[in-house]
Amino acid sequence: MTLRMTMTLRMTSTLGMTSTLGMTMRFFRDGRVSASPPGVAALGMAFLILLSGCSRPLDLDSARLFQEAEKTFAAAKSPDDFLKAAAMDQAILDRGQISGAVLYNQGNAFMQAGQRGRAIAAYRQACRYLGRDPLLEANLSYALGNPSAVRRRPLVEYLLFWQDWFSYPEKFYLAAGGVGITFLLAVAALFVRRRLLGRLALLGLVLSLLLIFSAGYDWYRYQWKVHGVILQRQTVVRKGNAESYEPALTAALDEGAEFDLLERRGDWLWIRLAGDQEGWIPDKAAVVY
Repeated sequence: MTLRMTMTLRMTSTLGMTSTLGMTMRFFRDGRVSASPPGVAALGMAFLILLSGCSRPLDLDSARLFQEAEKTFAAAKSPDDFLKAAAMDQAILDRGQISGAVLYNQGNAFMQAGQRGRAIAAYRQACRYLGRDPLLEANLSYALGNPSAVRRRPLVEYLLFWQDWFSYPEKFYLAAGGVGITFLLAVAALFVRRRLLGRLALLGLVLSLLLIFSAGYDWYRYQWKVHGVILQRQTVVRKGNAESYEPALTAALDEGAEFDLLERRGDWLWIRLAGDQEGWIPDKAAVVY
């Protein structure tokens, strides 16, 4: 199966220059949001500012490096060539330029290099910043291979059914917008003194709190929790952090298995798998993010 990629790349640098290349590039720029509803101004504003991060536009060096990575990927003929392109993408990420497009392209490079576990990790992180993207979803599904390997969704994600419709930063923008509109409605209700404005302000407050909760849940699952993917085939999960411990599971884990990291102790990771199975694996057998 061939990995699916879009054919248009629009890249904007700090100088406002735009160029078009092969595949997709969607650079996310972290934005600081600040707005406050009546009565919860300090709490709402501090929460949104703290979680959304500070504004940082794409620097020109990272834009050039992205172009080089694109050219390297397009000309690649061996796994080592694709790994070189993935390393260039990683260099951009290491500069603090967090981008769903870079992570998406890195996942494609890892898949072409035959490193399925690293590709899954890159695609998962790209989902945070690209939201619902059919090409990304198709590539991630292909990398996972086994439909039963898809992570089980907790109940809260069914209640927040829109959670995957928007990207991680977009939720903060929506929450800030809701808070701002609520503030304006409340102020207007104070001066105009119309019952409809007051009701709309109350409705806006409820929706704003819901949006803030949605953004906070993303912070919890993306910033607080640490996830990981198995990189090696036949990785044995043990009952303790040493090779001398007995296996904790009846079967070894294959490459691409996903887990939540509970603890790191030396060169060992204590992990939790789907179904709440727990155990220890060597850190060299997995990638965490």
